Amino acid sequence: MLKDLRGGLMDRLGFRIALAIAIPVVAFLIMAGIALGERERVGRDMATTGDMAALATEGKALVHALQDERADSVGYLSGLDNEFWYILEEARDATDGLIEPFRERWEQLASGQEGLPPHTLLDRMGEDLRSLAQIRSLVNQQALHPLELLPAYDRLIQRLILMVSHTPQAHADAQLTALFNAYRPLLLLKEHAARERALGNAWLGAFQPDRRVFHGFQSSVAIQDLQRQQFMSLAPPGHRDALLELESLPAHQELLAARAAMINHGSAGKPEHLNVMRWYGVTRERVDQLRHMEQDLTAEIRVAAARAEREARQEFMVLLGIALMLLLSTVTLSVAIARGLLKRHRERLHAMERVAWLARHDTLTHLPNRSHFTELLDQRLEAARPEGSSMTLYLMDLQGFSEVNRIWGESVADQVLVQVTERMRGLLHPDALLARIYGDQFGVVIGPSESASGLDAAEGGEAFAQRLLACLDEPFQVGRRRIEMRGNIGVVACPPFPRHASELLSDAGFAVEYAKSSPRQRYRRFEPRMLERHAALVDLDRDLEKALERGEFQVHYQPKLDLETGRLVSLEALLRWYHPRRGWVSPDEFIPRAETSGTIIEIGDHVLREACAQIQAWRQGLCPDLTVGVNLATLQLYQADIVARVRQALVETGLPPEALELELTETGLMEDMNAATEALERLRGLGVSLSVDDFGTGYSSLAYLRRFPLQGLKLDKRFVSDLESSDESRMIASAVLRLARSLSLRSVAEGVETQAQADWLRERGCRLGQGYLYAPAMPPDEFVLWLGQR
Repeated sequence: MLKDLRGGLMDRLGFRIALAIAIPVVAFLIMAGIALGERERVGRDMATTGDMAALATEGKALVHALQDERADSVGYLSGLDNEFWYILEEARDATDGLIEPFRERWEQLASGQEGLPPHTLLDRMGEDLRSLAQIRSLVNQQALHPLELLPAYDRLIQRLILMVSHTPQAHADAQLTALFNAYRPLLLLKEHAARERALGNAWLGAFQPDRRVFHGFQSSVAIQDLQRQQFMSLAPPGHRDALLELESLPAHQELLAARAAMINHGSAGKPEHLNVMRWYGVTRERVDQLRHMEQDLTAEIRVAAARAEREARQEFMVLLGIALMLLLSTVTLSVAIARGLLKRHRERLHAMERVAWLARHDTLTHLPNRSHFTELLDQRLEAARPEGSSMTLYLMDLQGFSEVNRIWGESVADQVLVQVTERMRGLLHPDALLARIYGDQFGVVIGPSESASGLDAAEGGEAFAQRLLACLDEPFQVGRRRIEMRGNIGVVACPPFPRHASELLSDAGFAVEYAKSSPRQRYRRFEPRMLERHAALVDLDRDLEKALERGEFQVHYQPKLDLETGRLVSLEALLRWYHPRRGWVSPDEFIPRAETSGTIIEIGDHVLREACAQIQAWRQGLCPDLTVGVNLATLQLYQADIVARVRQALVETGLPPEALELELTETGLMEDMNAATEALERLRGLGVSLSVDDFGTGYSSLAYLRRFPLQGLKLDKRFVSDLESSDESRMIASAVLRLARSLSLRSVAEGVETQAQADWLRERGCRLGQGYLYAPAMPPDEFVLWLGQR
């Protein structure tokens, strides 16, 4: 029977050997044919690409001429200036001299190549040229508005850009792909730069300002920014540097200044210091410089296509030689292939074992991963449950690991994890269970008989947690870097035993979160009340989501008074929440939860609209000069549409921008200084004022503050309340007030409760104060009564 089994195995192996000989030969012939055909096709494509680049050179010259003619026509129609007429005649001559050569070149190329744009594009271009002739005639008769001639030129130029930027297909060559990706954005950037020039001519040369021209000008400027961003994200570094170098030239800076003057002046009129000829000269120089960049890019595409074509031809010949050699070698190597069948079979078994191991372990630390750890933990629970044996789970979370990853990179962070694993292994008994749960979380399970360097689990979960934390005390050495790391541990002791390991991990996770919230004790044992606290927070989040819909929020107002005169200057809008069951909920309790859940965005919009509407009503009836300060949460500041939200609130309520002050936290500004600076610049552009709330509690410096377009600093109330008893508070308050004066910022002190505090602040240059000395935060009706009593 064994002989028959072996015979059957040999028969199947012989059949496999025959297949091993035949299949590689046939497959090789097929693959060689495909590879050779592909190389030949690539060579043809590269030749077509080179021809297209040559055609693009002529086409872009025609585009440039049409852009000049469009700008000159607009300038002539706007100002009816003879000087523009002579320039226009030269532009038309240049255009006419380029149209026919480009048409002939296109037809010649299209007749011998495949993959070009449809021939109907050429027919449509002919229609556009006939339309252009009619437009020229109307321009000569001065019978057109400048905006009426733009569509004809725009349509023809866009058609030409589509023709000259057409790529037959995607290229495998990385350099060509990068060049082509940057090609069209550069063409469109130049086109909208030329269009900006034309619309600028129309705006500056017109006798009477036209709002449509100004809006078209703004649109061209905005589209240029988009095309520039696309070009900068797609272009190779050398071409990005070329654009940056262009933008650093004095001529470009002059263009930006002229553009800004026109936009800032608004659609009501044009800047007196800027004339159309100066604008024409500056913008023409920019368009000409962009044209040089186009020519450089086209030349590089032609060179790259020629190189790729030569390489494709060479690869074709090399592949052909290799194919012949391999075809002869394949038969000789068939025996080796047959022998390799057995080897691959063994390798397959090994690979399957490896895959199974990888599916259950972390490849960096070689520790069990979360899924495998859960399986092993379930097994231990099943073994310990009948006997009632004790078992303890420790879940350690590395504090600050994300910062290490962000600052030093993944390779350094990985080395830290490896060293953490080695230190933890040194503490544990070989039978103890150690696993990497998440990126920076480790799980440890020990029983009563599993000692860790002489420490039994029976000595207490807290004692062992301290040992685990102590292994992080010594800084980690990665190269020349010394990296400090801390941890937080959640401890869960069994019995009682949960039904599943996932429940045990969940309880440990709650304990870790509580450990993070404790500044001193970095480990916490799980207690059922943690679940109750979590449930309470979930219930609070649920009520918070419905509070706005149910109208439970109220906006109260606290006055800000001039410390010199006692005059009411401004109000701060403060959010209050009255819940039907909870009563008054402290802002310190619900504001952090709103920021965590993201509901602060909708709530913040409500407060902003409510405050703007109320202040506008009081400005019309009570205090014409009244202003309001509204707190802006960090999450709101980094919203992409924050400027639109503030603008909408001002427009809907009619409140002037100068009557609104947005107050931002110091730590929120420092979270992402680049993004914060950009957002504040755009908010400042609306005309609202900006100030830093609770200043002195964060970690900003003078160098950072100078980056932000701020108008005010608010001294935190904890320093104000301790002015009469703490030298440190007086020192900090004095420093903040001096800083405000050095930066020409308006200073505000909150929490002023005594006249002595107010006198001390006033003597040191603090301008405004708010606090219970003057009035608490009040509902609108109480504020009206308070104002009447004053």
